[in-house]
Amino acid sequence: MTEAPRPLLQGAAEWRLLSLLFEYPAGDWRRHVEAVTPEISDPLLTEAATAALEQAAEGIHHSIFGPGGPVPPREASYLTGIQLGYLLAELSDLYQNFGYHPSSTESPDHLSVQAGFLAFLQFKLAFETASGNPDHAALCQQGIDYLLKEHLSQLAEPVAAALESVGPPYLVLAGRALLARVGPAEPRPGLAIPGLVAGDEEAEITCGAAPSVPDPLVQLPT
Repeated sequence: MTEAPRPLLQGAAEWRLLSLLFEYPAGDWRRHVEAVTPEISDPLLTEAATAALEQAAEGIHHSIFGPGGPVPPREASYLTGIQLGYLLAELSDLYQNFGYHPSSTESPDHLSVQAGFLAFLQFKLAFETASGNPDHAALCQQGIDYLLKEHLSQLAEPVAAALESVGPPYLVLAGRALLARVGPAEPRPGLAIPGLVAGDEEAEITCGAAPSVPDPLVQLPT
């Protein structure tokens, strides 16, 4: 293996932190935020992480993202004309095709789960690039582009806008960082995933086996 490209590893760390910032702050949450923050060079995300360690609390998270809260964290809340079962099955198939097993118990369309998947794909992309596997790296990039365009783009803008009005400072900053990476929502005419959907013969060729050494950026330790 060659050395993994630093920008790709940096991107994995940033998406991992974003996933944590939108995750329920319980258990080892604070320890994971503290572990990944030194890897972040983006001043906006660094500020968000520092503020989160001071401000985040289970009650605050529940009041904002919980049932009836002002900021729904699930993609299904922002879509019309799409069956919930279809959306969840599509995302679950996408995760399975790449070998992603979320540690969170949240729904597959939850913002923190999707951001965690981006972190996972960014790290896999770095691994496959360093391993000299361009075909697998290309599949990883395809997965990243697809999730950003077809899924996270449906969440980033409305979530960021809502947080500007009701969120504590750390979530306002997190929303801005999310929107800066994803951009505004785009029309969603269809849900076909060429080369990635279950049932496609080529989809069984994922972006390669996960590294044998556990990576703290993309998988919470058990």
